[in-house]
Amino acid sequence: MSLLALDTCTERMIVALRSGGPEEVDQWINLDSKDEQGLGNHARDLLPALEKLLDGRKPEVLGVALGPGSFTGVRIGLATAKGLAEGWGIPLIGLDNLHAMADAWRRLVPSSKMAVLPVIDARKKKFYGTLETSEGVLIPASDLSAESWLHTVRTVWTGPVVLSGYQGALMSAILGTQLPSDWTVMPINDWTPGLLDQLEKKWRKRETLAPNASPLYLRLSEAEENLRLRSS
Repeated sequence: MSLLALDTCTERMIVALRSGGPEEVDQWINLDSKDEQGLGNHARDLLPALEKLLDGRKPEVLGVALGPGSFTGVRIGLATAKGLAEGWGIPLIGLDNLHAMADAWRRLVPSSKMAVLPVIDARKKKFYGTLETSEGVLIPASDLSAESWLHTVRTVWTGPVVLSGYQGALMSAILGTQLPSDWTVMPINDWTPGLLDQLEKKWRKRETLAPNASPLYLRLSEAEENLRLRSS
């Protein structure tokens, strides 16, 4: 079974391939895809990266991260994945990038009982995140300020927390001295194996996306928010 996973939700672009044979190893490209302004430029880099990774091979199943993250980045990934899946005639599966980030930390400390809070900068002084333990999800994907995350986590969990994910260090810097003494900061820049494992598990359960599947947006885009304000 050949599995292809895409994640374009953050500035870091991931394309990954799992071929499935006993002699095969996972292959992936994980890079900061940015333009001269430092913004994500996945529209430029995604297809060349796919061509390089696949090298003429056709995957049997395609997975794509649905968000949360950059509105433009999420749309680029989903639109590209839908087009490729339709063209190749293969199933399309939605992936959870925050869960993959939490999984990446647990691979480093598999026996830990700590809760992990993977976060992505959501702009406007907020962060996308989720709180997970080895037992499951305590706080589903949410869009909160750094201070609100502190309060919300303490309402459901009183033990130590690992502040992780793609931009855990940024949230820690914003919190400064407010960061609790039992919180550990450990950013994660590569959550590729978690994406591939998630894709494989979902494919076994045949959890495919509908043709009209939408991205995971936790807030209105700026254009939608401006339109709502003008209409109110």
